[in-house]
Amino acid sequence: MVVPVETSLTAAVDALRRSGLEPVIRQAPRQWSASPVEPGAWVRMPGDEAYAVVTVADIRPGEQVGDWEPVRTLPDPTAVLGFAAAFYERRPDADTQPLEHGDPVAVASGQFHSVFPEDVVAAVEDWAQWEATWSVIPAGEPAARRRARLQRLARSKVAGGDIPVDVALDPMLLSMLSDQQAEDLDETIAGLFLPGIRWWFPRDRTGGRLAGRTQVLLREVVPPASPAGKGIWLVVGTAPGGGLRAGLARVVGKSTYHRWDRMPQYWHAPATDVEELWGVDRLRTGLVAAAVDALLTGRALDALDLCGVSTDRATARVLQGLPESFRLREWTDKWTTNATGLMTNAAPWRWSAALVRGQRPRRLETLGGFGASRRPGLFLGSAGGTPHLTFAQSGSPLVAPRAEWERDLDYDLVSLGLITPDQIPLRGR
Repeated sequence: MVVPVETSLTAAVDALRRSGLEPVIRQAPRQWSASPVEPGAWVRMPGDEAYAVVTVADIRPGEQVGDWEPVRTLPDPTAVLGFAAAFYERRPDADTQPLEHGDPVAVASGQFHSVFPEDVVAAVEDWAQWEATWSVIPAGEPAARRRARLQRLARSKVAGGDIPVDVALDPMLLSMLSDQQAEDLDETIAGLFLPGIRWWFPRDRTGGRLAGRTQVLLREVVPPASPAGKGIWLVVGTAPGGGLRAGLARVVGKSTYHRWDRMPQYWHAPATDVEELWGVDRLRTGLVAAAVDALLTGRALDALDLCGVSTDRATARVLQGLPESFRLREWTDKWTTNATGLMTNAAPWRWSAALVRGQRPRRLETLGGFGASRRPGLFLGSAGGTPHLTFAQSGSPLVAPRAEWERDLDYDLVSLGLITPDQIPLRGR
């Protein structure tokens, strides 16, 4: 004898309670404001105002045997009365009010349909574990691999004293300069600090060679005609035949990661000591050492807290290895790995000096995923006059130059005994 299945919200609530869940009956979220008002069984889920909501709904067989899907239009001869479970969450980018208030209108981040209440309960139980299922453990670069890379970097720096650095100015760009701009450029070129340029020019991922196809912006010679336009910059990059070459280039400065215009110690005005280079005064030596240790061991939030840097909810979750949201849970591993990696070389104690009054948050790095209009990344801005790190999906062209927020790796090389402070190019050496 086949026992008929009761298709009612009461049956769904009873099944949820038998599994140990605690549903609450109230109006279900509506996808459209014109949608009919229906009751639903709400079950609290891990996440930001997250709930699973079970309702009675018209459903139809799916493409695979045993699958069910919502009915899009009525009448539908294959439609039957069944159950729908939907996962809702309050997202930071949502325009709707929080789900637990008023008359919510929302789009589900996950859905499941069945004619059997037990199947719906199983889906809700699975959703209840989503945060633990998709979480990862933040981990820094393995110590042995990092040391090997830094050893190659140290050898490259020490052996780079003979790297040729020539100057080749594009006649076309040179003709666009005013007399005063040309005079200032000549003075700047005459004062180039070549030992610093050789020492700090970016290396490739192995650490052992000059980074190919990399261009470092030294100074803006001619401002852009519009905020989104290109200016004329004095730059230095790798030369075709080897070595380095300084020249002029048309560049969108605000979108360039390698900029030294606010770090003249590298190329024009040598520092007097390493503390000036590293942004470490003698009173904060212990704090900086503790922050670096936290960064290298995957405890980025501890380092940020030590240095007075606040974060938004999404950044804190990504840096802890937690999913940013149920909707984006599959990106957790990639985003946490990339965020932890970029924070490994950060210098958060210097971020206050990197803030530009009135400027919008600037991207530290892209974490991967999606198109150009919504590239996920970490952005450095300010909140209450102090550094504030946020996670956002944005197409903003503003980037924070790495020299302003990353750690000078000479700090690490000296700490590991791979170089001595006397080998670092300073004033008078």
